[in-house]
Amino acid sequence: MASKNSLPIRGTLTVMVIVVVLAPSALLDQTAEFEAAFLKKCVDYTRDKNSCKATLAIFERAYVGKKDSAVTKDSYNELFDKTPFTHPCGKSLFWSGTYQLASRFTQKRDNFIAVGDTLLGYVLTRMTWCSKEGSKETFTTDCGDPWTVAVGSFWLKISIKFAQYACDDLHVMLDGETPQPFFPDTAFAEEEVPYFQSPRVKSLTVILVVNQKTGTKCNNESLKNLSNIMKGKNIRYACEEVTKAHIENCIKRGTKDCF
Repeated sequence: MASKNSLPIRGTLTVMVIVVVLAPSALLDQTAEFEAAFLKKCVDYTRDKNSCKATLAIFERAYVGKKDSAVTKDSYNELFDKTPFTHPCGKSLFWSGTYQLASRFTQKRDNFIAVGDTLLGYVLTRMTWCSKEGSKETFTTDCGDPWTVAVGSFWLKISIKFAQYACDDLHVMLDGETPQPFFPDTAFAEEEVPYFQSPRVKSLTVILVVNQKTGTKCNNESLKNLSNIMKGKNIRYACEEVTKAHIENCIKRGTKDCF
């Protein structure tokens, strides 16, 4: 997943603050709109409206009525206990720095499953939510930074659960055009790799996305670090350079055997 510090750069600015007081009906509209969007995506995924209503109720218990600092990864424990993953654990595809490509790659195939292809990942992608202490509402605006506590805690939790669930031969799609494809300050490095454990996980293959194959980029120092981490866990490690054009062609053709 993306860097946990992918936040707007702040400078020293003089700003004029305009305070907008929302009427109670406007706040209720935010709640209603969020719930409608949640249920629509959930029903699209499951075709089970009653189950989706139950999932929404559990989800809202994690953050509604709480101040930001009270919403932690553990706040979503009940949600994941009641909504476990159901995909084959050996098809898990991880990514870091390649979100758009990885998401498009897994969309029309069933041999790889990314976190965004799971029920909760699918429903909550591109959604924003927060609440306030003592409130009964869900807000979709004025939730602070893009990495808000409620939203950020959810994505960190789902990353951990996705990694704990994964098994057998895993793959991760990394950006081979960056100086550090395996960057330490990412959800993949901090929230997923620590939960890869042998013998449940047998191997990890890096799909290093490059513009042109050179045969040398898999020797990147950061990838050597990843290899050493896997060696310490008794998990086999491999790295394969794959051009972005090849993956784009696989997406276009719907080819399953891409690497």
